Amino acid sequence: MINSENGMFRLNNISTLNRWTKSAIGEDVDALYIEFDSINHVDFHHPSYAIKSRDFNGIIDECENATKSFLEDVSKTLIDNLKNGYRNCN
Repeated sequence: MINSENGMFRLNNISTLNRWTKSAIGEDVDALYIEFDSINHVDFHHPSYAIKSRDFNGIIDECENATKSFLEDVSKTLIDNLKNGYRNCN
């Protein structure tokens, strides 16, 4: 995937790894992002994180850190919502 121009790979049930080498206006870029799905239909405001590494172990480490950070945000938001009397039961 790293050597491809564009691509998407589903990492797990909540995230995908996205790769592209051209911007929307045709400029050369080197973009790799982990993007997260909404959980419980709640927008957590940080659904994607740039991945700087281009080697396997570095990418895995960055994906691990991004996933931990995202899930901590999810946990905090859901707990805050509960404490404030908001229930999202969609």
